[in-house]
This record gives sequence, structure tokens and C-alpha cells, in this order.
Amino acid sequence: MGAKLGQHFLKDPEALAGIVSAAGVSEGDAVLEIGPGKGALTKPLLDAGARVTAIELDDALAAALPGRAGPGASRLAVINEDFLRLDLRALGAGPWRVAGNLPYAVASPILQKLLLWDGWTTAALMFQKEVALRVVAPAGGADYGLLALSVRLRADADIAFELGPGAFVPRPKVDSAVAVLRRLARPRVPAEDEPTFWRLAKTAFTQRRKMAAGVLAKALGRERADVEAAFAAAGVAASARPEEIPFEAWAALARSLRE
Repeated sequence: MGAKLGQHFLKDPEALAGIVSAAGVSEGDAVLEIGPGKGALTKPLLDAGARVTAIELDDALAAALPGRAGPGASRLAVINEDFLRLDLRALGAGPWRVAGNLPYAVASPILQKLLLWDGWTTAALMFQKEVALRVVAPAGGADYGLLALSVRLRADADIAFELGPGAFVPRPKVDSAVAVLRRLARPRVPAEDEPTFWRLAKTAFTQRRKMAAGVLAKALGRERADVEAAFAAAGVAASARPEEIPFEAWAALARSLRE
């Protein structure tokens, strides 16, 4: 995998222990580790008593991982595969905890795939800091957008801690942060409303400097007054721009404007 996917190997012992703690890993837990690399996080996970399934794309790194695992190697399974191509259902029943120092270049697609899988409970994932801030962003700022909505739909999320470039080899040019996600038992938007939820949000955020009501009325072919009434019912000003609309209001708009 290495640098070609933006992989920077975490070496800081306190940070490694922090990921194990943030993921809530304890003895006997089933842990899915994404992108173990040279095994710096794998060993602390095994030392915590977990049963670890590590997904590693790089052939050489995958082959070397059991030899780097230490005494807990008997509780390690290595799958030499691209996580984005992996059939997560084949992993078997969980619940799984998830941990990983994600390659920056594919961190968002990995997160989206994870969110659609119902086999996990808690995930502690390392991102580039600016991406982590977008993962947990509340409404009202420039970081808030479709990524935050996709996370909020299926999980609660917050930042556990941040790290500078010196915690990694090779040193990245950016800061990093670990986000903790806790999967919800069911999505915050019913399945029948989700297509409308995404159509509204994606349409509005493509023109995030404009008032969302006007953009949506045009896209939906609806009267502006009808859309503004839906905004009022959702507790949102007709003049609101997309980043000013909280998740709950997007959900309410999806109910009102569902076709």
C-alpha cells in the first residue's frame, strides 16, 4: 500500500494505545483492522485480548504481518485484499469493533463503505485532520456538508484526539485526527425517505452559496411557496443556505418533499 495511497505508518505508542481505547477494545472482542501496514496497531489490539481480522492490500505487508504480531498471533487473521472490494458479509457475525490508520487517499470511500455495513458497533479511525473535522462537523460552518450528513445518518461521531506529523513515518505534510463513530441501531432517516433526503442535500450543496429553498424549488419543479412552507415546518428560514440547515431539518424536508 505505502505512500502511493497516502499511507503514513503510525509510530507513536500513546496514539496507538489511544486508538485501542477509543475503539473500546477489550478481551475477546472481534476487531476489524483496516490497513494494518507494518502491524504497529495490530500488536496493541492483540495485546488487549482481541481477535483481530486485518485487511491489508499490500502483498508483502500482509505476508509479514503474522510474524510481527507477537504472542497474540494465534488470534490474528490476515486478509490480503482491497477493503473497498471486500464482501464484508463474508466476515461473519459480529458485532465488530473497527480500528485503522486509514490511507488518506481512500479514507472517505472506506468510511462510506463502513457506514453501509451493519456488522460493527464502534470504530476508531485515523484521518487527515481536515477530513476528520468534516466527518464530525455540525451545521453552520464550512466543514459541514455531505460527508457529515452521511455519518450523522447512521452514526454518532466525535474527535478523540489529534496528532502532528511527527507521529508518523514517513512524516505527512498535514495534521491527523482520530474520529470515533458509534453506529446507530437504525438510520436516522427511514428508508422510504432516504432517496429524497440525498436528492435534496446533494442538489443544495452543489450550490452551497445560494439559498437552498430556491435551488430545491427549481430542481424539484415545485412552487417556491410550497418549498418555503416545508422549510418553515422544518424550522428553517427560507433564506438558509445548505450549511445552515441541520441534519434533523434535512430529514424533515425529506418527509415533506418526498415524491
